[in-house]
Amino acid sequence: MSARIYLLAAGAFAVGTSAYVVSGVLPAVSSELHVSLTAAGQLATAFALSYAVGAPLLSTLTGRWERRTLLLAALLTAAVGNLIAALATDYSVLIVGRVVAAFGAAAYTPAATLFATGFLPPEERGRAVAVVFGGLTFALVLGVPARQLARWDYRLSRGVRADRGGGRGDRHCRAGSASQG
Repeated sequence: MSARIYLLAAGAFAVGTSAYVVSGVLPAVSSELHVSLTAAGQLATAFALSYAVGAPLLSTLTGRWERRTLLLAALLTAAVGNLIAALATDYSVLIVGRVVAAFGAAAYTPAATLFATGFLPPEERGRAVAVVFGGLTFALVLGVPARQLARWDYRLSRGVRADRGGGRGDRHCRAGSASQG
């Protein structure tokens, strides 16, 4: 199997993890953003709905794009969405970040599947699709428990926010990168 297939699977893992990891930090999101646990759970719903609506629309709109360009644009869109979410200081911005990340994932997954099968003989295409979707499977298996496996905290998993200090979330940081206050 070509190394390109495994790279596509790694991209699927990345976009899949951004979809699933939020489930492990819902209580912290609820606490820090002062929203109900139900409202925090809507972050997963917003991603899922955006993905479901975005995948067929984006596939249609980008159907004539060169595949490598599309894959890079989709991963960049997902990264920008995750950056917006990481920097969000309120719930509405966090929702916007989740929607943008979902659109990136919605563009990436079908394109990666098509790309994986496009340069292989018919007898190898099924395995290539399985490898790409294996990236999503590993994201599901590792994305939800990632917080517990890595002893992540919500603020640490959101990157640069952990270094700013202040706010209610600091008491949750276990790795010590944010000031205790």
